[in-house]
Amino acid sequence: MAIYTPRGLKIRLPLDYTFALLARLYPRVDAFRVLKTTEGIESIPSLLAFCTAMVCFGLHTTPFIVGLAVTIAVTFGTLLTSRGLFIIPGFVALGTLYSYLAGYFIYFTAIIVVGYITTGIGGVAAYFAARVIAFIIQQVFEFSDTKAAFAATGMPLTAAEKNFINAYRLHASRIGETIDVEVSDDELDESNWSEVFGDLAYKWPQVVQRFTPN
Repeated sequence: MAIYTPRGLKIRLPLDYTFALLARLYPRVDAFRVLKTTEGIESIPSLLAFCTAMVCFGLHTTPFIVGLAVTIAVTFGTLLTSRGLFIIPGFVALGTLYSYLAGYFIYFTAIIVVGYITTGIGGVAAYFAARVIAFIIQQVFEFSDTKAAFAATGMPLTAAEKNFINAYRLHASRIGETIDVEVSDDELDESNWSEVFGDLAYKWPQVVQRFTPN
């Protein structure tokens, strides 16, 4: 059974496995925070695309530069997240902050308005063309990584699953918990993780409803 983050990102990992990991962090770090961090990591390429575009618009660059810079920014962000290279302090936190407003057309509107005012329709078109190109590049990376993960572990880990694991590792490292994501049979037992699951269900029932039948 897959689980979902607060914004609906699907994580295709067994419920008992994900909550066994989350139980290691609880109560110092609750499940909601880890799931939001997962969304933050997922948002890093989009955050870089948005910031890069705004810089290009502010500098009144040509549409070609806008498209090139945004494509490079998204590709760079994809490499960072897929390899777990969170070497810039605060980067994941910025991604998490960015994720809170994603999906409300705020960034979309800002790109269109600011881009049109500063670089015209060409700059706006270049941004969206770059996002399409970058999306294709992302899919190539993800297919390659998923295939390699399946060959190594027997599990087809997509970007979402890796982002969840990296979110766990970031919080685990911060509080001195193991970053090893292998779990024991005892940890998989529901009695081990029921408390952290119950805490999430009590505080954020709308999140739990996404991946439970009742």
